[in-house]
Amino acid sequence: MFGIVDIGLGIPTTRMSAFAISAASGVPIEFFTDKMQLASKPVAKGRRCVDLALEAIEDLKARHPFAPDSIDLLVYASTGLNDHAFWSPACKLQESIGARGAFCFELSNGCNSLSAALHVIKGLMLATPSYRRALLVCADALSAYVDHADPGSKSLFNFADGASALLCDRYSPSLQVLSSAFASDGTYVDLYKLPRGAQTIVTEPITARVGLHEQYLHYITKLVGQVLDEANLKARDIDYLFMNQGDQRVLREVLARFGLDDAQSFLSFRDHGHLGSTDTALALADGIRTNRLRPGQRIVVVSSGVGFSWGASLIQV
Repeated sequence: MFGIVDIGLGIPTTRMSAFAISAASGVPIEFFTDKMQLASKPVAKGRRCVDLALEAIEDLKARHPFAPDSIDLLVYASTGLNDHAFWSPACKLQESIGARGAFCFELSNGCNSLSAALHVIKGLMLATPSYRRALLVCADALSAYVDHADPGSKSLFNFADGASALLCDRYSPSLQVLSSAFASDGTYVDLYKLPRGAQTIVTEPITARVGLHEQYLHYITKLVGQVLDEANLKARDIDYLFMNQGDQRVLREVLARFGLDDAQSFLSFRDHGHLGSTDTALALADGIRTNRLRPGQRIVVVSSGVGFSWGASLIQV
């Protein structure tokens, strides 16, 4: 059954501390220590997304060697803030690693892109028997688009940089993707945007009948319930729930709704901030590398993307 064979990571070693952001913006350090709960985050410092992606691929190859010409699909999933406009990062990676037989394309669904890409890849493999192996790469350098001196951008101060590379196979022996569900709601579509010609993301206050926090809880709860129903499972059957690290309060409320605790999740926010789609890849990679994930366990992976879109996937180890 289709699933993830192994995961490589490309996380910059250069870091930006909460104290540095506090000093630059004038936002009190208590906002970071008490509310945001961020100590520091990795930043690329001028390195391109493709550089981070290649680092993740090398890490993957060190863990699970594979022949580049065995890749049938090479998918680059990101927020869409790529190194260049009118340019294909997927084809750049293809050329760089020698995966010349792969069909390459990009997919952007905000920070929900990893989950959406897994679903698309699985569908392509079901539709095209000749597709056997895929390389899914997620890469974002979000910190470069945040004005860390602007206190009005404090909701974006968690944006960090990183990449992940997932080797996927039609017949993976583990981390099998059993079911997925997705939803979108454009109520807050204009909350965040990068205007043409602008260097940093701007925020635009939105007045809506339903708050964004409540919207998150509604869609995540609905989608997790949907993937469980499709597999004839109950909340008690979940061993772990991994979620992208945008809002710790939402994560803990979701865990509580399904009777789970912090030990059944992965909290990387304090030291990594928000890595875009790589958040959930980091959680899965940590579970593999520390042997937390054991055969037969079931994981629900939840993510969200600006726009807003949400996704949930049920994965069996």
